[in-house]
Amino acid sequence: MLSKKSLILTLTALAGIGYGCYNAFFVKNNEIILNGNVEVQDVKVAFRVSGRIDKVNFDEGDSIKNGDIIATLYKDTFESKKRYSKASLDEAQTNFKNAEKNFKRNSELFKKNSISEKTYDESKTNHEAAIAKLESAKAALEYTSIEYEDTDLKSPIDGVILTRNIEPGEMISSGTTVFTIMPNKQHKIKTFAPEDVLSKIKVGDKVKVNIETMPNKKFKGHIAFISSEAEFTPKNIETKELRTSLMYRIRVLIDEPAPELKQGMPVTVRYDQ
Repeated sequence: MLSKKSLILTLTALAGIGYGCYNAFFVKNNEIILNGNVEVQDVKVAFRVSGRIDKVNFDEGDSIKNGDIIATLYKDTFESKKRYSKASLDEAQTNFKNAEKNFKRNSELFKKNSISEKTYDESKTNHEAAIAKLESAKAALEYTSIEYEDTDLKSPIDGVILTRNIEPGEMISSGTTVFTIMPNKQHKIKTFAPEDVLSKIKVGDKVKVNIETMPNKKFKGHIAFISSEAEFTPKNIETKELRTSLMYRIRVLIDEPAPELKQGMPVTVRYDQ
């Protein structure tokens, strides 16, 4: 028979083993595993004005910063428009000064009944017309200045150029995509979960993401969005049995730079309760 001391030690050991099995079993079952895909919203960049390509400063695969000039148009015609608008503004300013001076003089004379009402009205009308032309000339110069600035195509984001669709000397229309840029911002993961999982997760919860090609690499992220409406799961997300089930869309944001994650790449999202 076991001594009292040996019995206590045995029971303690069994209790420890039992607790370990219990804990391991429930941790494993409390881990929520979801399948999803990487989403990277590419940015399509275009000139706001039409013209002939002068320079292309970057190529596919190049890293760029927000504000980098990635391509330029020939500026000659835009410079001419800007000079013409500036000359028109100078003329409008001169006409305005003369009309204003004449209107002020006629206003004083009209108060003294030294000129007719018709003469006064004409000077007033000319003054108002000069004001309108001056404002129009200012707007025209502002517009042509913006057009001139738009001959430099600047990157709106930090990222990597995926596609380049122009060469120097080409004519390009405004709005035509000339570059596609993949941003260096947070990667998004789109996944889906059944209704019974929603009660166990919430926005802000931390998760870990991994890909099959790098099983030991864990990307830290958090749940950023949980849809309030159910929908059918896309065929490339879940198993055949779940494709016809109503699921809730979930978006996960990766918290740190993850160049390993590419557009459309399948991933596994793990959440420990």
